Formats: sequence, structure tokens, C-alpha cells
Amino acid sequence: MDAAVDEQQIAALLKGVDIPPRPAILVELEKELRKDSPSTNELVRLITSDVALSGHIMQVANSPAFAGATPLTSISQALQFLGTRPVFSMVVARLLQAALDSKLGGGLERFWESSTMTANLCAEIAERLRCLPVDMAYTFGLFHDCGIPLLMRRFPQTKSVLMQANAAEDGKFTQVEDRLLGTNHAVVGYFLARRWRLPDDVAQAILHHHDYGILLRSGEVSALTQAQIAVNVLAEHAIRLHVQGENENEWPKAAAAVCAFLGLSLGGVDDLIEDLRDYIH
Repeated sequence: MDAAVDEQQIAALLKGVDIPPRPAILVELEKELRKDSPSTNELVRLITSDVALSGHIMQVANSPAFAGATPLTSISQALQFLGTRPVFSMVVARLLQAALDSKLGGGLERFWESSTMTANLCAEIAERLRCLPVDMAYTFGLFHDCGIPLLMRRFPQTKSVLMQANAAEDGKFTQVEDRLLGTNHAVVGYFLARRWRLPDDVAQAILHHHDYGILLRSGEVSALTQAQIAVNVLAEHAIRLHVQGENENEWPKAAAAVCAFLGLSLGGVDDLIEDLRDYIH
């Protein structure tokens, strides 16, 4: 499905599986952050008004993806040491995850477990390669497949279609979905990201994350968009090798473009993934 497809067509395809609205707390946080001099006290007040949210933010802030030498003990400290943008990214990630769980009636535990593993590894690779802000890498890793739960709610055959797409040795993963479902998870995820006002670089990366040729086409999307896609491909490749022990069809499709974009040889990729073995486990 072409990226130019409008949101009304997506809504018609999903037939009642509405993209969840942005919660009020996110609107208030954005309003404060748009000010010339955002108030840290107000940001702290808003985040800590939701005990579950603030607890989750502290957990992520102290995770290997973001943790420094000294554990953070408060939202105020997290804002001070990590900065407002990374903390805001964590807030958006948690609220969007909770909204999808609520909208789709739960049952997404394995999906989020896999997505969180990918997000943490994306952040680690971005830190090691110095090619992308860690918070952006984390957010993209967590939500690059966020269209899948919505597709599964709408189309009972989605799981079977995704298995066929995974098995396809040629062509784009999303072409199989387009042929069998009339849309694909990248397009649906893109509109979810837009509705939630994720950064445009993130939304564009979600839309194009199975179009590996875009890594070689300068000017079509931003370098940040390209970097998110490349880092995510490396993360998923490492996970399949070290955790799932699976052969895969996506890495051979992406390898040349990823290596060219990141300036790595295939041997360099192998060395990086070997270095990540202990981190992954």
C-alpha cells in the first residue's frame, strides 16, 4: 500500500479498530514543553500525578539502555540527568503501550516482551555506533511493529500472513501483507505514530522499515530516519541469532544497504553482534 494512502482508507480497512486517542496528560506535557522556558516542577507534577506512569519511567530510566553510574531516584533527577526529550519519549512510549493494551483488551504480553528486547538492544547499538540518539532508537525499537496488534484485531488471518511474509526470500515483507490483507503493519503503524504525534523521523522510519533500499537513497527521508531503520535491522538480526537461534530472510535482504549506510563490513557486523552476546543474555 502506498504511503500516500489517507487515514480514512486505513480507518475503513480496520473497521472499528480505532487508533487510541492521546491521553490528556500527554497533551498537558506537550503544552508545557512548547513554552520558551518549560517548568521542571510542572513536568514533575504532571508525570508523578500518575503513580504507575512515574514508576515505569523510573524503571526505564535505570535500565541498561539509559542508566548511568549512579541510580536515579526521582523524576526530577531523571529530567536533570537524562534531559526532557528522553524522559518525554519514555512517557509517550508507556502511555501508547497502555493505550494499545486497553484498546485491544490485553493479551499483548509476548509482543511487548519482544518489542522491549528490541528497543533495549537498539538503544545499546545506537550508543555504541554513535549514529542516533538513544531515546529515539529505543522508541523506534519499541514501536516499529506497533501496527501488528491493530492488524491482528481486524484480520484473524494476520498471524498466518506474517508467517508467510517472514518466509518470503524475495521482495519486501510488506508486499505479502498488501497482497493478502490490502494493507500492511508499516502503514498502519505510521498512522498510529502520526496520530500520537511521535517525531516525524520516527513515524517515517516506521513507515519505511522494511524498505531497505531507502538506506541508499539520500534525500528521500532524513538521516535520522535511515539510522533508526539500520539500527533496528541489526538489533533484530542479533536477537534472531543469539536468542531465537533462527535462520532469517530479512538480514540477507538488508545486509548490503545496512553495511553501506553505517560504514560497516559484514565482518564488522559479525564482531558487533558477537560483542552484544553478553548484553543480550
